[in-house]
Amino acid sequence: MHIEHAVVVAARGGHFNEDLQAIRAGARRDGYLYLGEPLAAGFDAIRQPSEAFSLVLRLEGGATVAGDGMSVAYSAAGGRRGLFRAAEQLPHLQAICDHLRGRTVGDLASMCADLEAQRFDDRLHRNAAFYGASQALAQAVAIAQDRTTAEVLADHFGRPVAAVPVPINVQCGEERHIGVDKAIMKRADVLPHGLINDLDELGAKGERLQEYVSWIAARIARHAPAGYRPELHIDVYGMVGVAFDHDVGRMADYLAGLGERALPHRLCVETPVLLDSRSAQIETLAALRGALASREPRVSIIVDEWANTLQDIRAFIAAGAVDMVNVKSPDLGSILDSGQAILDCKAAGVRPILVGVRAGTAQSARVIAHLALATEPAWVLARPGMGIDEGLQIVGNEMARTLALIAARQ
Repeated sequence: MHIEHAVVVAARGGHFNEDLQAIRAGARRDGYLYLGEPLAAGFDAIRQPSEAFSLVLRLEGGATVAGDGMSVAYSAAGGRRGLFRAAEQLPHLQAICDHLRGRTVGDLASMCADLEAQRFDDRLHRNAAFYGASQALAQAVAIAQDRTTAEVLADHFGRPVAAVPVPINVQCGEERHIGVDKAIMKRADVLPHGLINDLDELGAKGERLQEYVSWIAARIARHAPAGYRPELHIDVYGMVGVAFDHDVGRMADYLAGLGERALPHRLCVETPVLLDSRSAQIETLAALRGALASREPRVSIIVDEWANTLQDIRAFIAAGAVDMVNVKSPDLGSILDSGQAILDCKAAGVRPILVGVRAGTAQSARVIAHLALATEPAWVLARPGMGIDEGLQIVGNEMARTLALIAARQ
């Protein structure tokens, strides 16, 4: 089987790109918009609609597959590649179409490696490009082999496909209370993310987040059966560090108290600090994790920013800096790199989360559901968007359909 046609088209992302630097600096709100000028390079506004592309391959015999690429929501934060702009990137992405057209659909790893080895224009957003292209190639191989994409990916990693769906974590966005209620009603495995990205939401000394975590635990106790024990996931975008002047002891005391408020649920805190370099991020998170272990070992620390590549993730693991890693698939480029990062985490006793991102698309979400079944991270993110309902059904239903198809065939 070969690729007869390859076309690329601009697409809508599933949410927004946001200038985290400006938000952390206190940008003022006007409804859902932010006022003022952005601080991050490439942004026209502090919050703007996310953009994406679809790479569509028509295979011999008439079947078509598509992979979508984009940048993550906070594309300028934590050492990332920067914003994906469709109009700027489409001419460079055309070179990928030219390379793939006429190629034989063969071994997935070889096809991805061959693509990445090509000399493309330096202006190509390589992370987004290889993210989308690898999705399309994985599906093409699945069609050629008459298997599911999950089975193709599992074979690549030398693993069986998961026997049951991977737990899904949801994001409530700024609907912090309604979103929790929705997640409880739908029995989400992990909730709510919370989007605590400025000091007003955290509280000057963390008091607003304390109240919120206590409210979540009480809400679950009131409205869910006794056996429902979701993990609680709160992303604070470095604001704990801001509130406590990056004092490790004070931050550890605060997070330990937050963990007690979450009981009987396990609390997982993402990006308690956000510093200006990978080395500083690793050093501070390692110290914080050590201090926290003696106070409240049931609180987990998650890294996101500065863990942008396979090499970055391995550095955080080697330093013993974190309990969990956000494997942010658009940042890593090829989905094969995301899968390898998940396996590296698991081998080191670190829990990986396959995220990737709310600014993505329904198409990329479905392919990532297959990657989740192939590698079995601790959680897989509901995506796109932050509306609870949409992402939960897109990712959850794709996993359910895939497992049912594999079982029926066996």
